[in-house]
Amino acid sequence: MSTRTRSIWLWQLVLAAAVVVIMLVITVLDTENLSHTSLLVGSALIIVISAVVLFVPWDQIPRDTVIVVPLVDTFAVGVMAQDSGLRLEFLWCFPIAWIATHFSVRWLGAAFALISTVILLDAVEAGMSSTITLRFAIVLLCLAFLGVLFRQMARRATAMKALLRSQAGRTQRTLGRVSAQQARATQMFDGVNIAIARVTPSGDLVSPNAAYLELYGIDLDDPTQPPRTIDYESQRGRALSTHERPVSRAARGEHLDGERGWVFDAHGQWRAVSVSTRPLPPVGDESPSTLLMVQDVTELTQERRGRENLAAVVSHELRTPITVMLGNVDLMRDDSNLTAEQTDRLDTIDRAAERMLALISSILSTDRDTSVPHEPVSLVTLLRESVTSFSAAARTRDQSLTLDIAGTFRLTGDAFRLRQLIDNILSNAVKYTPNGGSIRVSARAQDGNIEVAISDSGLGIAAEDIPHLFDDYFRAEEAVGSGLPGSGLGMGIAKAIAESHGGSIRVESTVGRGTTVTITLPEATS
Repeated sequence: MSTRTRSIWLWQLVLAAAVVVIMLVITVLDTENLSHTSLLVGSALIIVISAVVLFVPWDQIPRDTVIVVPLVDTFAVGVMAQDSGLRLEFLWCFPIAWIATHFSVRWLGAAFALISTVILLDAVEAGMSSTITLRFAIVLLCLAFLGVLFRQMARRATAMKALLRSQAGRTQRTLGRVSAQQARATQMFDGVNIAIARVTPSGDLVSPNAAYLELYGIDLDDPTQPPRTIDYESQRGRALSTHERPVSRAARGEHLDGERGWVFDAHGQWRAVSVSTRPLPPVGDESPSTLLMVQDVTELTQERRGRENLAAVVSHELRTPITVMLGNVDLMRDDSNLTAEQTDRLDTIDRAAERMLALISSILSTDRDTSVPHEPVSLVTLLRESVTSFSAAARTRDQSLTLDIAGTFRLTGDAFRLRQLIDNILSNAVKYTPNGGSIRVSARAQDGNIEVAISDSGLGIAAEDIPHLFDDYFRAEEAVGSGLPGSGLGMGIAKAIAESHGGSIRVESTVGRGTTVTITLPEATS
């Protein structure tokens, strides 16, 4: 049943019920009034109309056609009021209220015209007198006020409905936008390759993303089922108990920051994971919870192990020939016929070999050791030793290698690492400067810092390559085109050492004209 049909039934059946009750009361209290034909005809007409209303398919009839029913009710009430003396005019309030509520003003005017006609005929028949005229005038006024009241109430109800529809529409659109944003957020959430879930204090998982469900083998259709992945303390080590697992620790609010562990997943694969947690404040009526983040670092772990294995192999293979070199240097020193210059060169070879042994274990590692012991260091001594060690290589290529320093420069740091920093830069300058070129090493004090500049007249570096010089394994196009060997690690190591001492490196270069590398380090305060 439609809303329109229910409304028509309600208005008509209320009037019919009132008429039935009135007729029952008259039957019980005053049967003489049943002799009035007009009373019986009017009430019968209303009952017949009500019966017809119940069987008419109102949803298939035009809206304006319904006005016939309250107009006929108005006429029937007028018939009932004729000659009865029971003052049944009050029954007009039912059709008037119906018309004022659901129909236009012109139909309300038509109803009043009908009522006025009935009243006028009744007054003429009863004989015009001031009392009868006043009574009918009061009836018309009361019905008019009643019609205006219901009309205003209907207009307010219509306006309220329109407002509610508008608000409902806005609410629906807002809910649509929120749903779309939530769906987009879920898509982005699931697109992250880090396993993420919110854990309540009771240990329940809330909104785990796709990576979490995949990593822990959780059934998407029934997330309450236990995970099929097992957490381990180490690879092939001890399995973690229930209260030691990341979910349980997150439920207890423990703070984890990149804690390493292993899981054996549902596919039979070992995965290294990094576990972190972050507290989440309550939102609305929710209780505080914990954000659990589990990152799969298997590839990173394997890569690191590969680097460590490679470094160990390279270290082992390089130590043997260097040890042979040191042994032969010791044997050559036993020769009593060595000149002073030959002895100095053997000392240079010995020092270089000793430094090579110290550098072997770190030369291929991208994990820099940035711990710096605070010890007084003479920069002048470091520069002189580095220039001396590369002088022989520069002479073989007819290069001019000069050291220009004036003053005493003191630093606080690691002398071994600072020498490595200078050697890496100076080695590049000698390597990429053509025969007959020039290399200049200088130092000066500037605003509480020491600036060491190593300039050469070598190949130079393109401007677009300079920002990448400190990337691991990167070599500039000019360096690759020269055919000279290199690992692409030296500048990155140099930058890490400089920054670990609170300094920086700046590179200025022009292709074909040379390069200047400026190392800035804080000067010792005492």
